[in-house]
This record gives sequence, C-alpha cells and structure tokens, in this order.
Amino acid sequence: MKKYLFIVVLGAIYLHPVQAQSMKERYPGPWQEEFNVEISKTLVSHNIRGCGEYKYQESSRNSGEYLVRCTRDGKNWYTYIVWIYVNKVMGPYKPEPSLD
Repeated sequence: MKKYLFIVVLGAIYLHPVQAQSMKERYPGPWQEEFNVEISKTLVSHNIRGCGEYKYQESSRNSGEYLVRCTRDGKNWYTYIVWIYVNKVMGPYKPEPSLD
C-alpha cells in the first residue's frame, strides 16, 4: 500500500501543471555588468567565444542560473543561459527584446 501511495503522489507531482513564467518574470533584472568569476569560468569551460563584454541577470527561480548577453564588438549580442553550480551552458540565442 505504501509503495502504491508513493507512486500516486509522485505521479501527481509530475502531472501537476506548472505555470509558465515569462522571461521578464524569470530574469527580473536589472542587468549586472560587473565581472563575475563563476559565469566567466563556466563560459570558458564550454569554449564560448565572443564574450569579451557581457551582462547578466540572475534567475528569480533558480539560484546560480543566469541569463547572459555577450558581445565581442559592442553591437551584436548573443544570449546564453548559464548554470554555474552544474557547469552547464545553453545557447547562443538571439536576445529577447522584452528584457531590454
């Protein structure tokens, strides 16, 4: 009976609808521009080039998750999602205009 109850509870957790969060809600800003050692180390460990200048916003949902915008020329920006605690990077993506 305990095993069955555990499976039912676990299934309810996974099947419960999660409310979608907009980018603005997930990364409320403001943009930070000071050097961040952990973000830099994570980008370098994934051979991300073109981040001579970057700015970032921390996630309101997950500690250690950042939305990072990089540029090499100050004009063309690329966006990455960086998780410093698990050393993971996703991207590049085009910048989300709603976050300007």
